[in-house]
Amino acid sequence: MPVSPHALVLDADNTLWDTNATFRQARSAMIQVLQGTDGEEARPDGEKRLETTDVLYRLSQHLPSSGGEGPDLEQLARAAAFYMSGLRGGPEAGIQMSRLRWASEQVRAGRQPPGCDRSRARKAAEAFRSALSAPPPLLDGAASLLRGVRAWRTARPDRRTSVLFSEGAPDRLEVAFDAHGIGGGQYFDDIVLREKTPDTFRDVCHAIGNAVDLPEPQAAEVVVIGDSLQRDIRPANATGCTTLYCPGDLWGRETPEAASEQPDYTLGTLNEALRILDL
Repeated sequence: MPVSPHALVLDADNTLWDTNATFRQARSAMIQVLQGTDGEEARPDGEKRLETTDVLYRLSQHLPSSGGEGPDLEQLARAAAFYMSGLRGGPEAGIQMSRLRWASEQVRAGRQPPGCDRSRARKAAEAFRSALSAPPPLLDGAASLLRGVRAWRTARPDRRTSVLFSEGAPDRLEVAFDAHGIGGGQYFDDIVLREKTPDTFRDVCHAIGNAVDLPEPQAAEVVVIGDSLQRDIRPANATGCTTLYCPGDLWGRETPEAASEQPDYTLGTLNEALRILDL
């Protein structure tokens, strides 16, 4: 039976568009500079490089944040250079974690990796930033969902509203907004850029209740769509929203660790939300 909400709240990164793919490209660009292969065509060992980009993501978790979405990129480049130096053996699963810690510790101690002076680290960081400035592609079904949302809210603007809710960096999100026509209000009545917690979801639901014309605003039915059980589904469940979980590449298909993370619906692609919401 279709859900008939008064409001739709959509996550942005890795739900509507493939931010993970853009970050993979950025990590690959950094690695090519560190390996001295930037500017060359893709090599047969592309699959191995893909594995290294995953290692680069894990390295970023061992470094202090620079105040944005991750570590200082020059520090990340140096840590990657240490990791790839081979001084601690190969990247086999059994020793990978100790090698990750060792590489990050070298950077924290202010040491310079072999074959990676400050100039190369800066160049690698700039390659990362440049690749990250590319707009992320829409995920399967996202364009159809956006069109459905636009038609749905236009049909009853007094009773229906839509919100984009993201924790992403504003500058990076602006690139996606421009690429996919998100600004200007054609798809969303509001864009919220805040940390996702039960309290912030309650704030969003309260604002929604005031935006729709209902005798009792607190009775507004809100549907939340996201790709993460912990970041999207759990806080939305805590505020009584109907939750649609659409797993993506970043987190994979997660298993709820508690009833608080159990979604009301699980989607294969965003297209399935059109049927559930009768858009």
